[in-house]
Amino acid sequence: MKLADRMRQSIRRRSGHVVLRAELAPLGSASQVSEALKTLQRDGELLRLGAGVYAKACLDESTHEVTPVVNVETLAREVARKLKAQVKDGGDGTLVLDTGDRRVSRKLALGQGTVQYVNNRNRRTFTAFNGKPWDSATFPTTDVGNYVRRLAGFHKVRYVPTPADKWAETVTRLAGDEVRSGPVQDLLVALKRAGKLTKDDMAKLLVNYLRERKQGV
Repeated sequence: MKLADRMRQSIRRRSGHVVLRAELAPLGSASQVSEALKTLQRDGELLRLGAGVYAKACLDESTHEVTPVVNVETLAREVARKLKAQVKDGGDGTLVLDTGDRRVSRKLALGQGTVQYVNNRNRRTFTAFNGKPWDSATFPTTDVGNYVRRLAGFHKVRYVPTPADKWAETVTRLAGDEVRSGPVQDLLVALKRAGKLTKDDMAKLLVNYLRERKQGV
């Protein structure tokens, strides 16, 4: 019997909906397991969620679309249990896998849902990035520019100049003032406009950024 067939039988006998590669590893060599997994994915029986993580799936004969047999939340909770993590609601349709002291780096793609990892090392930053209340006294004083870029990236915020911005820039240039804001300052403005930072938060980060730049000159 081919390894793909033996693997198919093994997976069908399992009560859960998530399969880890590590659970299938004893069935063959690393290369054989890899090829068998590719076959099952090609046949629409497995869907790869992330590195070494798969979900039982079904193939729609009319659309040829492969989808998990259960919903995203069910998959996330089962993945969390297998990875010894806790699943939490991060808001805005986001599910959070809390791995505690374990640093898990694999990324998961669960359909249209969003799944993120948080651990004890990055918890404070994660909380801030999710818009929870924070103490502005904990804002970074070093590497501020990268912090602002990560914050904007997390919230999918980018700076788009408004007509008022363009008008102000033109007036400033005509007045002979060459002072420009810069990309980090622009992102801070965009985060404020998007409601991700308060006016005071933006001012605090701007002061930290400018102070760091001045010290680096």
